[in-house]
Amino acid sequence: MPVRSMTGFGAAAREGAGVEVRAEVRTVNHRSLAVAVRSPGWTEGATAAVEAAAKRRMSRGSVSVHLTVSRTGPAAPARIQADVFADYLLQLDEAMSRVRTLPVTAGDILRLPGVVTESSPDALSEAEAAVIAEAADAALAEAVTMREREGAALAAELRGILDEIERGAAEAEALAPAAVLAARDRMRERVAQLLAPGQTIPEELIARETALLADKADVAEEIARLRSHVAQARSALGEDGAVGRRLDFLTQEFGREVNTIGSKSQDVAIARLVVSMKVAVERLKEQAANLE
Repeated sequence: MPVRSMTGFGAAAREGAGVEVRAEVRTVNHRSLAVAVRSPGWTEGATAAVEAAAKRRMSRGSVSVHLTVSRTGPAAPARIQADVFADYLLQLDEAMSRVRTLPVTAGDILRLPGVVTESSPDALSEAEAAVIAEAADAALAEAVTMREREGAALAAELRGILDEIERGAAEAEALAPAAVLAARDRMRERVAQLLAPGQTIPEELIARETALLADKADVAEEIARLRSHVAQARSALGEDGAVGRRLDFLTQEFGREVNTIGSKSQDVAIARLVVSMKVAVERLKEQAANLE
């Protein structure tokens, strides 16, 4: 099962066993799997199988299945509700005793609300349920195909974003040593401004403070973890199955490492890289949220 998005649509129609069925499936983002099936009341016995089919084909997303089902055989005859008819007739007799000119026929009474009702449909047969299930499964398959196409496009975009993050990490790593030396020189200049004329800065003090600066600004561990997360994300995109939750977790780790790099480094160039990586991580998070 390739990487898939959670957005899809599918439709299918089937006819047989005396029924015509049209099934439409719409899927959108959802943190888990939620399936809702809408169908005529007399087809309720088929909805459990449709829901089970959706759960077999999908593992995440909000799935809405709409079934339109009609029987192709002769319709059951409507029924006249005798009690309602009689009640209307009594009321009309009373009215006509006062106003003799009311032209009322039996047809007029039959058109009044509640006099004629549709007959309840027969119970759903196994053959009818099979046709309904076939139409629903075909629509689900079409929705899954669309989710796979969208998933492929999303995966390509996510790989591009991962490349951006990896390049940013490499550039920050390359700038880190020079950033420490620049911080050392700035420290030397500030201290020199505070010294009296003729005083010098002990080199051992400079060396010690430089070592402290280097330790405080060391981002090697964060960059190593960032690269590891990038490798894991790429691996997930190359695997079959649902990867959305895994990528969602990794994007949180990306953000944590990038923020730490930003807080450790005072270098302007690295700060710009951190801003760019934060933007990339946010895009990664938004797109990963669309994956199953």
